[in-house]
Amino acid sequence: MKPRETWGCVPALHVDSNELVENEDKAQAFLETFFPKMDQPLEDPPVQAPLELPWPLTTELEIQRSLKAAKSSMALGEDGLLTLVWKHLWKYIRKLITRIFTASIELGHHPRRWRRAKIVVLQKPGKPDYSIPGACRPISLLNTLGKLLEAVMAQRLLYLAEKHGLLPNTQFGGRPGRTTEQALLVLSNAIDQAWYKHGVMTLITFNLKGAFNGVNKISLDARLRAKGIPAIARKWIASFMSERYTSIGFDDFCTEVALLVNAGLTQGSPLSPILFTFFNSDLVDQPVTFRGGASAFIDDYFCWRVGRSAEENLAKIQSEDIPRIEAWAQQTGSCFAAEKTELIHITRRRSEQLQGQVVINRKTIEPSPTAKLLGVIFDHELQWKEHVQQAIKCATKVTIALAGL
Repeated sequence: MKPRETWGCVPALHVDSNELVENEDKAQAFLETFFPKMDQPLEDPPVQAPLELPWPLTTELEIQRSLKAAKSSMALGEDGLLTLVWKHLWKYIRKLITRIFTASIELGHHPRRWRRAKIVVLQKPGKPDYSIPGACRPISLLNTLGKLLEAVMAQRLLYLAEKHGLLPNTQFGGRPGRTTEQALLVLSNAIDQAWYKHGVMTLITFNLKGAFNGVNKISLDARLRAKGIPAIARKWIASFMSERYTSIGFDDFCTEVALLVNAGLTQGSPLSPILFTFFNSDLVDQPVTFRGGASAFIDDYFCWRVGRSAEENLAKIQSEDIPRIEAWAQQTGSCFAAEKTELIHITRRRSEQLQGQVVINRKTIEPSPTAKLLGVIFDHELQWKEHVQQAIKCATKVTIALAGL
């Protein structure tokens, strides 16, 4: 049986030239894939930090709002409790929870018990080979009361970001009213303008290695400080990212709880998306003009250039965009997966569609006929044939599955 046919069951994994059959070996391979060792960031140059923004005491009302917004039907947390339990108990222990949350933030300490997680391995849909660890994703099951505190902190940071304009307008995801559709509209408008002026658009999409798990807490703290986030919040966030313990489970196997060496931001925490947007805001903060621009949906970063030819665009990308992107990666200790970088020329001039190449991380990237961004498959001439075929394929699979019920 082919690996892709064993849906929901982890097959033997292939890492380099080794075949991993034992569950303990598979678990270690998943941990090394999900939480790769990142480069040490360069020391940030000293900057004059702005005045710290206000950070009032946590109120009972904001905790209640976060609790009400949480899904009652979410999976059991690491503590074995549903969020629904806290919703039912709220009226009896609301003052106690408020005192605990207030003390946690004031002390800058996220309780160790709330930093424990159970990682569940899920297969990414549509992957051709599930014997590769990267074809799966980790989902962290967290302590539900700890997640409630993280949700409160997330709402605080969101409020500060939107009220004080701390994040670029072209940064989408993890923020209210900034959806996938809007991110795609920014790109769509740029394509329309390019074609109206008979230009060629060159789009390049980047994949950040490790993404949430690859965030360095020192680099994140420097960026939060530069935005005026108060020390009381930054100290708590540092605790939130420190000394995280986890077990990893798949099929009917689960490891013992152990210290997670390269933890980064926890996937599954309501706080992680907004923290990541602060982390990569410097990368995204680039003006959008008729000559090009950049945007991101949380960790999906992409930039484009518009010019008279594909060659002109590639020269600008190679000489201006890639050095800036690589400098940001070195500054933050991040790493872009060059093998997952996609390049496409969006033009109806067929002579331009496969022109040139760029080099990133010493790897050559050549233009491809299609590029997938935020679930949409772009082609040279925006005919959408590949995207429609993929949608039909997915719909057919669902129909067949439903017919078997």
